[in-house]
Amino acid sequence: MRKLMLVAFTLILSVVAVNVSAQSFLKQLSNNVKKEIVNQVAGEVKKQVNKGVEKLTGEQQSQEQQSQAQTQQEQSQAQPVQAQEAPSQEASSTIQVNDIQTIATMIEYGALSGKLNGHEWVDLGLPSGTRWATCNVDATSPEQPGKLYAWGETATKTSYTAETCKLYNKDVADFSGDKTYDLAALKWGDGWRMPTKKEFDELLHFCTWKYVQKGGRWGAEITSMKNNNSIFLPATGSKEGTSHQEANGCGMYWTSTPYADKGSEGIHEYHFGAALGEMGVAECFYGFAIRPITDYDVNTEIPSSGEINGHKWVDLGLPSGLKWATCNIGSKAVDQDGDHYAWGEVIPYTDNESKKNKLSGKESGDIAGQEAYDAARALWGGTWRLPTEADFKELVENCTFEWTSIGRRSGLKVTSKANGNYIFLPASGVFKQSSDSYGFSKNQNKYASYWTSTPERSSYHYGAYALNCSSTNCIILSSDRFCGYSIRPVSE
Repeated sequence: MRKLMLVAFTLILSVVAVNVSAQSFLKQLSNNVKKEIVNQVAGEVKKQVNKGVEKLTGEQQSQEQQSQAQTQQEQSQAQPVQAQEAPSQEASSTIQVNDIQTIATMIEYGALSGKLNGHEWVDLGLPSGTRWATCNVDATSPEQPGKLYAWGETATKTSYTAETCKLYNKDVADFSGDKTYDLAALKWGDGWRMPTKKEFDELLHFCTWKYVQKGGRWGAEITSMKNNNSIFLPATGSKEGTSHQEANGCGMYWTSTPYADKGSEGIHEYHFGAALGEMGVAECFYGFAIRPITDYDVNTEIPSSGEINGHKWVDLGLPSGLKWATCNIGSKAVDQDGDHYAWGEVIPYTDNESKKNKLSGKESGDIAGQEAYDAARALWGGTWRLPTEADFKELVENCTFEWTSIGRRSGLKVTSKANGNYIFLPASGVFKQSSDSYGFSKNQNKYASYWTSTPERSSYHYGAYALNCSSTNCIILSSDRFCGYSIRPVSE
């Protein structure tokens, strides 16, 4: 299949308003891709309807939590508690921390702009801290498009076809940072690389998009919702064969990420015209532009007491001697969210296509340490496991809770009353089946939500207990098992 695959539902919904450039892309769609787009349109419309129904203010969510806690307390009084399912009623949904103190930022975000190897970057306040370059590869100003390259190739050429493409029909994994294929890393040096799909998704989710003209060239102005900084992605067009198409109207940018982890099935890319700006999929032989990124390098380490299987832990002087990890599952630093999981699942929420929970509606005991259901044990191994409801209760009773920020993330500093050691629980938000967008959770930086391993004490078997915290209150209550929460492992 040699037609450009643009997986973008907006292209179909806005066809009347789309400019000539966008229309020309529509003509290149194959029948299979059109069918795929129609399916995505239906799914996206359904998602948007559900999103509108589910839109809640922070105040409404707080009221919902209080209502759930009251309902659970009534249920626990009306229904017998099975000893093998959960701790005693003393460790109940009424466990809460009130009047959380707000303290100053522990570790600052760092500079809002700078240079690396002579190339400028800007901080857009993204959760990951990823810094975006102000220019494309081969450009000397933000308005210049630079040169266009086939995916994974490090030199331009006269003809862009499947026959001249080195990686066409080959299975190649994401190569961000690999100088063999990553032009940004090769040309701009250590520290620079091509953005992954997830990093482009993050850019679009946490920034606004506007089609503007700068320096005589049209393009997409991407502005941060966090700090109002912006970057400009100029229209670049694309190359197919020996022709340069839509050079002054549309922008086409590669990510380093192949579709379905196979380069032979297309590559994730970002495209825009006057009436659209979306992620899509294109075959790797096309010539697109490249906008480099560099990682956040502010030191956000916190003191730790040791390591198990390469993962650091902190001694909080708890009566049980329990060790708490310094990071969430899936994170590389204490100020990163990591992955979210449905209760009892060991596949990250965004990778779980069904978004369903295999234990939903099924009777279950506490899953701590069960490799089939405990993501901490399955992914970190050794003695790591999910914390129980009783473990969180111990944390509440023996530590102080303060709302603060460290690096890129707001969250809770949980400090031992016994020895002054602490952990940081980033406010990573929650995934719900009809509320996730671009693979990012709702209410990041507002709510810290963490699973326990303890199922809800009821005969319905649709809930499990979780720690839910805002800047003013923490409460342990039951949540639907299909929701995507963070996991902070513990070990004896």
